[in-house]
Amino acid sequence: MKIDKKLLYVSIFSLSWALLIFFNKNAINSGVEALPYTIQGTFVNASILLIYNLLLRRREFKKIKFNHLKRLVLIGIFVGTAYMLGFYGLKLSTSINYGFLIKSTLLFTTLLAFIFLKEKFNLEKVILLFVFVIGVYFLTTGGKMIIPRIGDILTLITAFCYSSALIITKTLTKDIHSDIVSLGRIGFALLVLFLLIPILKVNPLEIKAGIYVLITGVFGAILAIFINKAITVSSASYLTMMSMSVPVIVSLLSLIFLKEPMNLFQIIGGTLIIVSGVLTQKSKI
Repeated sequence: MKIDKKLLYVSIFSLSWALLIFFNKNAINSGVEALPYTIQGTFVNASILLIYNLLLRRREFKKIKFNHLKRLVLIGIFVGTAYMLGFYGLKLSTSINYGFLIKSTLLFTTLLAFIFLKEKFNLEKVILLFVFVIGVYFLTTGGKMIIPRIGDILTLITAFCYSSALIITKTLTKDIHSDIVSLGRIGFALLVLFLLIPILKVNPLEIKAGIYVLITGVFGAILAIFINKAITVSSASYLTMMSMSVPVIVSLLSLIFLKEPMNLFQIIGGTLIIVSGVLTQKSKI
């Protein structure tokens, strides 16, 4: 039986992302400060990726040229900026607004892929995008109306930054190994976060909930590896659309382990996302 690599990679990426969100929720519930916690988790993440690449991809470092390095830095800047703005977007808005708007990566990535990667944009994709958006809205809001907040603008910029990083990654993985790109993505994002330490006067050495820092660092590294493996064998649109399964997994984990309630709208939303995912897998997106 032939393994569908793009489905395998995007499934591992999506599961890792869902578990990362789930454990971040637990850490926040335990009272951690978001920015120091993010810096600590990203440091663990980058350390794992560095060791992984030194053990398995040492020869690949020789293939990095200045042009590649510039794009790696740009990816890191986009991701590091997304980490920072995502924190303030959530702080200045609500978790419901953030949970829905961060998924605007679906629209940004599809549009950017159409412009820069020449990926097709047909009626089938438009319908699937519409159903995905409706499904995510129902699942994240429970059918409630979203009241706009100032932080929503920051969340939209965060989503745009993640999408931009993915588009650059798609082009870069044609030249250098995806694992090296994963290290660059997180390594340069960490440098951006380090620059914020004196500006925002945070203490990254004060560790709270250390077990969650380690767990999220591990899942963050797995996420970084497999999002880049997935983008090498699939379109940017496919990867983003299939990753919409993440809020479904997070909702199920929260329902089972955190005893968070789920209403009819959320069940309908989750069902729409799953059906759309199956149709996306069967299509040639």
